[in-house]
Amino acid sequence: MTVETEQTAPTRPRLPTRRLVTTGIVAAGLYWMVARGSVGGGAGGVTGDGSWIDAQGEPTSEAPLTFAVTLLPSPLVVLVIAGLLVVAWATRDARDRLAWLAPACEVAAIVVPLLAIAGLHAWIVGVAQTWDAGVPISPPWWASSTITIDRMR
Repeated sequence: MTVETEQTAPTRPRLPTRRLVTTGIVAAGLYWMVARGSVGGGAGGVTGDGSWIDAQGEPTSEAPLTFAVTLLPSPLVVLVIAGLLVVAWATRDARDRLAWLAPACEVAAIVVPLLAIAGLHAWIVGVAQTWDAGVPISPPWWASSTITIDRMR
């Protein structure tokens, strides 16, 4: 007497919807709170007697330029997070060749805001050096920004 048993391939556990929603809320929320920054500076200053000097330290009759940049989180990054999690949710039952897609999208939804925050920090650190070199300031595309250029007061 022989008994035949079918061997089924082991399956990966399905990503729970609650975990995907929690991942999205946490990733978007932390990005929205942390991805903020500001930087300001100027080229020149004021001498001891109250007259203006330029970036080279030479006296000038007009006040030197100053800049202020305020950076805020971009809705684009939040949309990317949401899109990745929608793909993860839609493919959470995928088998065979696409079994990697849902977990990869979930991880990417965490990595994308971290990269945006790191890039924002690097941009803020580098902008003062750019201003000193006389290169025009352009904000990063992954952040909402306000740039103000004015005369020193």
